[in-house]
Amino acid sequence: MGKNKVYIAIDDTDEVGYYTSTGEICEDIREHIDKNYSRTTPITRHQLLLDDRIPYTSHNSSMCFTCELDLETFEQVKNFILSYVAYKSAHSSSPGVCMGFERDICDRDALIAYGLDAKKRVLTKESAYETAAAQKLFLKEVKNKGNGIIGALAGVALRAYGNDGRIKGKIKLGKKSIAVSELLETGLFEEVRLKHGKTADKNHHIVIDEYLKGVYIDHKSVLLVEEYGGFYKPLVKENLLDY
Repeated sequence: MGKNKVYIAIDDTDEVGYYTSTGEICEDIREHIDKNYSRTTPITRHQLLLDDRIPYTSHNSSMCFTCELDLETFEQVKNFILSYVAYKSAHSSSPGVCMGFERDICDRDALIAYGLDAKKRVLTKESAYETAAAQKLFLKEVKNKGNGIIGALAGVALRAYGNDGRIKGKIKLGKKSIAVSELLETGLFEEVRLKHGKTADKNHHIVIDEYLKGVYIDHKSVLLVEEYGGFYKPLVKENLLDY
């Protein structure tokens, strides 16, 4: 059997003041897979519900990326992730891991509905396990209360949705402006769009104050921009909170 697309997500691996973050741990995992097994896609950060009833560290966000694996390497990667998260996560954290082949998802709409619910409702571990089983996804608590399984499953669901999440990291090009066409040639983004959805003119230049930050729209890494005195200006993190 050949390789197929796999979703990988983790959540709840840190604590207040911890030296690393869920995003950095996920990046370590992504780099390990990229080096040893498969090319990977950029990590997306998915914002979940902020509510006092949910024991999150600071932002209640989940991290997800994809790669291509076969059954044998899936098991190898799964075992690596479980051991690495157990070792690297904070002592008081309650991490969870979710993985699965895209081809095995039985009801994509039901899975996406779970992810969207996690952005507006308090969910339970029981519902997470039920949803994961129904969609043939691997879901596991790593230690302590294991509440991270809720966010990890939501991360996979929202990545599968394809219209949620900010791309992890800030891209600094070391220049003050760049043509849309030149930026697309770098492969850093698949599309450049105006914030209301229109495709950006490839001949226009983007003025860069600090950095570029992508979002996930239509299953693509997209840079959102706004018109700015005959140029384009990229939207930065503070303008992307809806993602």
